[in-house]
Amino acid sequence: MKNMKILLLASLIALPKTVFGIVGFGLNVIQDGSKLGGSSYTEGSGLTLATIESFEMDALPAGMGGYIFIDLAGWAIELEGNAAYSEYSFTFSNAVTEMEDIPFGWARVSSGITVKKNIADFSIPLLAKTALSVGVGVNSHSSTPRASVSMVKELLSTDDLTAEFDASSLEDKLIDYLKDNKIDNSGVHLQLGLRFKILVVDSHLNFRYNMTKDVYEGENGFTEIQFKLGMGF
Repeated sequence: MKNMKILLLASLIALPKTVFGIVGFGLNVIQDGSKLGGSSYTEGSGLTLATIESFEMDALPAGMGGYIFIDLAGWAIELEGNAAYSEYSFTFSNAVTEMEDIPFGWARVSSGITVKKNIADFSIPLLAKTALSVGVGVNSHSSTPRASVSMVKELLSTDDLTAEFDASSLEDKLIDYLKDNKIDNSGVHLQLGLRFKILVVDSHLNFRYNMTKDVYEGENGFTEIQFKLGMGF
């Protein structure tokens, strides 16, 4: 047993420093390359006809989150959690009333695990270490539903939409509705990234394609740009 301990200690001393790896964590700033476009939802007929027309998002969804990683001899495993948000507006109309430009929001909360491999190391002036990496991983997303006639019916607790109502009266029930009707999706992603390291300051710039259906309605996937800034030890 004593000889085994000595042999193990000697092997650890002999291993190259890169094998021990780096553990790090930090903050993540993200922006999606897709956004919800315009759409129209109609239900009923005659006096019960009601229509919601949604307009394209004002801007690409953006947000932030956090990450942790373990880096071992050029390979890395990274865990992250993020949230992104953007706004759009919609118009509601029925037989007796019409409300225009009602502001509304869309959000997604996401998590992912990525395995990365450095494929090239090079130097940039003033940067101690720079690496190009490729990665593959799995992801999951929970996003809020788009405004619809069914949403208005549930918020009003009635199928009768022929009466006038104030959109502000729905705000109290809206958060509960969005939680109860969140849309869950999962998939895989491919990633190309650059890593910059100065002492313990560790930053990553990643371009990712998420092969995940219907996070953005009707789309098979979406791109995402990530900037990560943290510390590695």
